[in-house]
Amino acid sequence: MRSAWDHLIAHRNAIWKEKSLPVPLRAENRPLVVSEDGSALQKSSLDTAWQRFIRRAITEHAITPAQRFGLHDLKRRGISDTEGTRADKQHASGHKSESMMDIYDLSVPIVQPSVKD
Repeated sequence: MRSAWDHLIAHRNAIWKEKSLPVPLRAENRPLVVSEDGSALQKSSLDTAWQRFIRRAITEHAITPAQRFGLHDLKRRGISDTEGTRADKQHASGHKSESMMDIYDLSVPIVQPSVKD
């Protein structure tokens, strides 16, 4: 995941440099995925690009067809992989209700084993 993130940043920066576009100072104004003209990618374009990306990943044997995943699965993985308590994960994800964590947090809870008497 980290290498994909870093690749997207490098790709975005290369496009912005080639087009001589200014780099926004605030991180929230720097979209991670941009179109070839340097603007934020629209949702429909992102969906199409994602499908091409996944098909290519399967074709190039980076993943198997059984490992295919959607964009929304990245959010689940990010929340599940966040270290800390359930409350920490909820805070990091921005979810207002704890019930949303039942959907997004797929990590296996660590519990203390019972002791035999």
